[in-house]
Amino acid sequence: MSTSHRFHERWIWTELIGFDNRDDDLGVGAYIEGAGFVPTGICLLLTSPDFILSHEDASGETQLPPDFCSRDGHEFNPHRQRQVWTNHQLKALIDKLHERGVQVFLTVFTRFYQNAFHHEWVSDHREVCMVFRRHGWTSAINSLSRLDDGSYYEDYFVAKLVQTLNYYGFDGWQGADGYGPLNGPLYEVSFSDDMVAQFAESTSLALPQVVTGECVHDTEKLEQRAAWIWRHARHDWITFYADRWAAFWRKMVDALHVAGKRAFINSSWGRAPFEALYRYGIDYRKIVDTGVDGIIVETVAAGLSMDPRPGAADETRHYDFLSMLMLMKAYVPEARLIFLHNAHDTVEEWDAIRHAPTVLEREIYSLANVFHTRADNSLTPCADGFLLCLGDGLDQDHWNWLRERWELAFSQVPRRVLGATLLWSDAAMHRQVEDFTHTRTWPVHRLLLHLMTLGAPVQSAVRIEDLAGAQGAILALNPHLLPDDELQALLSYQGGKVIAIGRHDSRLQVAEGALEDICPPMQLSCSVRGTGYTPPDFPRAESEESIPEDMLAVEDLSGYWDHLYCRQVSAGFLQACAKLIAEVSCGVTVEESADECTVMITEQAEGLRRIAIKNKTPFYMRPRIDLGGPIESVDILTGYPSLLVKPEGSSFSIRVPGKGITVVQARMGD
Repeated sequence: MSTSHRFHERWIWTELIGFDNRDDDLGVGAYIEGAGFVPTGICLLLTSPDFILSHEDASGETQLPPDFCSRDGHEFNPHRQRQVWTNHQLKALIDKLHERGVQVFLTVFTRFYQNAFHHEWVSDHREVCMVFRRHGWTSAINSLSRLDDGSYYEDYFVAKLVQTLNYYGFDGWQGADGYGPLNGPLYEVSFSDDMVAQFAESTSLALPQVVTGECVHDTEKLEQRAAWIWRHARHDWITFYADRWAAFWRKMVDALHVAGKRAFINSSWGRAPFEALYRYGIDYRKIVDTGVDGIIVETVAAGLSMDPRPGAADETRHYDFLSMLMLMKAYVPEARLIFLHNAHDTVEEWDAIRHAPTVLEREIYSLANVFHTRADNSLTPCADGFLLCLGDGLDQDHWNWLRERWELAFSQVPRRVLGATLLWSDAAMHRQVEDFTHTRTWPVHRLLLHLMTLGAPVQSAVRIEDLAGAQGAILALNPHLLPDDELQALLSYQGGKVIAIGRHDSRLQVAEGALEDICPPMQLSCSVRGTGYTPPDFPRAESEESIPEDMLAVEDLSGYWDHLYCRQVSAGFLQACAKLIAEVSCGVTVEESADECTVMITEQAEGLRRIAIKNKTPFYMRPRIDLGGPIESVDILTGYPSLLVKPEGSSFSIRVPGKGITVVQARMGD
């Protein structure tokens, strides 16, 4: 393995049950020695918002209720029973972690347990809970709501948050699930009388009685209200929530920074910039502009890999979250992004490190090796580090296994990636909101994740304003959404070929022999600029599409793993596009098992290439990889397989574990 490593942050998310209050140091020494490293920080998951909302600066020692001591008060993890912790012990634990150089952040969720473990503040203020259009009142807090006296919940919350952090000595706060966005999409939640009143105050729209009239928790009235808003004021509703969340986070960040604390926010239910805005009302640019100290990017493919819910686990999930991380970095390149490193979760009942280690190994390497291309064509990793989720109940062998994978994944930044560089435009992303509403054309993220699933080598992205300094093939998805000046910059690109995939646009100079999909109207096409390259043809058989007559009436699913409804794009067209991108951009081909395996290729130094081969199937595969030139030697960098690889001319074959990854380093010959 490489001994040259780039700096990266190693965060751990854990419950109190990860430590042991029977030890003199409350289990800190044993924890760090077991992990084998000192983490950058630990996010302590104390679960209940009541830890903050009911906090008082008590001088005496008091016991903490079960839902603070473990998530949902669960009784045990693989190592120990839930223990009864006190406020003094928690303060001492944080002091002990500080002595070892570990930052400690507080995490709570928004769930109201309805006094199951103790009397909760929310039980006296149920007006702050979310209201779903189809279910009415729900026992989880809407952090943007107002109290019955007209004051904002967020004002009470931030004051108590600062007080709590100061009392215990936390370094900051991780705003996880429910603190931006809510626990559901904008077309489902929250349609309370209060939120609609806030909306009415913020807009110049003339809202009808069906919207502004009192609904309380009447689901029939709520459904009528929500239906009107989503049909007639969709973009205003989206903008309203984006602005409210930005205002909420500016208030949190300002107060925490004044107190010498920091604030991290979780990403929007694992969604790339467009869907974060369209589905959840989160604009990452507006959030970053509040001064937030970092974003935990919810890359949860390992956790979903065994999920039994319909549509949750499929072969695209890995590429879904991998491409999402890359697009987020392109949208907010200055942001500190920490990817969520799925290991296991006792309460959620998934365990990737024990039940799907090959998936987890694939995730670790891949998420650490997607990049952002700067104006000078240099690369910066999309992720500044990871947050291990969760870090309790892991055995010594688990920690050893993880450190070995981190060693390889976070080795030196390559000099270049081989493949196409995706073009990113802020303006096109925002235009996509209007375009998608009326056409349901595939957004950039959906196109990208499917192209990557089918083998398109895309490992980096560049912003449109930095395009002139880039080198190599550029992949422009949905270029019809580019403003005139940005499209002209794309057409003027001299650093390599331009692959354009999107709807017809008369402004584009389309090459002879362009591919066109078979799903009209507004079908996608694909063309290459820069040479006379003629794209390959593809099978024309496809099932007939039933297109909704009224796009505004489309009802999308609400699960964060569910995809938005989009117009049909034929499988053959996508496969042809992925093949074209590979041929045009890097000259590396998967000759055998091409349908089952994809590759990530980088050039570490002159003549030295690193190839990560990923298996989409649950079975062993033996792909043959052609690097387009004579190979001198191939060294295996992963623990598997333990055999000598003998290249033949420009190609080699190697075995890859099911749902896993094999990484090799090839030295090219003359």
